Amino acid sequence: MKKFSAIVLSALLLAGCSNGAQAPAETAAATPEATAEATAEPVETAAPEETAYDFSELKIIAPMGAPALSLLPVLKNNTNAQIVNGPENLQAALVNPEPEFDVIVAPTNLGVKLAAAGKTDYRMLAVVTWGNMYIVADDENIIDNADAELALFGESAVGGLVFKSLYPEPAAKVTWYDSVTDAQAALLSDKANGALVAEPAATATIAKAKDSGKEFKIVVDLQETWGGGYPQAGLYVRSSDYEENKDMYDAMIAEMTAYAEEAAASDKAGVIADIDAVGAETLGVPNSAIVGKVWDRMGVQIVKASECVEDLDKFLGLFGIESSEAAVIK
Repeated sequence: MKKFSAIVLSALLLAGCSNGAQAPAETAAATPEATAEATAEPVETAAPEETAYDFSELKIIAPMGAPALSLLPVLKNNTNAQIVNGPENLQAALVNPEPEFDVIVAPTNLGVKLAAAGKTDYRMLAVVTWGNMYIVADDENIIDNADAELALFGESAVGGLVFKSLYPEPAAKVTWYDSVTDAQAALLSDKANGALVAEPAATATIAKAKDSGKEFKIVVDLQETWGGGYPQAGLYVRSSDYEENKDMYDAMIAEMTAYAEEAAASDKAGVIADIDAVGAETLGVPNSAIVGKVWDRMGVQIVKASECVEDLDKFLGLFGIESSEAAVIK
């Protein structure tokens, strides 16, 4: 404090000397009012530097695919992250009475349902993906084609529920498969004329079909049809942990947001390099070049959960969940 006072005093004295040197002789004797006005001017000080946080020690668990990609800026130097296949490990992490993870990325419906039932202390801080489901076919009007076979997956999961809400009575004959891989295989083996596939598998499917002389394309964007995407995956932290480390977690969300926005506006070279650094296999995606090509269709967008409650409630209604209020960090 003494040092700061000395700096301020020196600045004022220098300002006074400078003013006296430049003033004409007849106005060298300043009036009391002018002197008071001059000394009342605020002294500019340097803005405090933002605190840099190290996210490499955070224990993180997330599902493969687009949700894992949302974490790229946090995962690059993190050796405590687990990228898993399927929801079982995510649910176990959410309900563990002795919480192991600082950050859990999981389907929004899973975390909200557990929070509403009082089975987890984790709450949603942000939505990190907004859907990446597409219909791949050779007919743009396949849903209205009564002669078409349509392979869908996840009848009671996100893809299936979104599709049924948008197309409750499709003319095409629908066959439900256990996984996106099975739906993809049905299309490539001519058992179906179109299939519901998530990116980046949609682009990989089109490429595989082309090698066999078949021409497929994306004919339906479920996110666009829904109205701009639906909150599919959320980032959860414990309420008490967030209160104790609010600035750190907010800084992490800010970094993820900036990364996603920059990636959307870039040539994706940085995204490709980061995927290679973490490992495409670890992230559960095809090679980095394909992901870079389809990044804008992966639905990676970071939005604070408290800022998209209406979107959450509309989407979660598909699962019979009335409100997300109990599961969202305000």
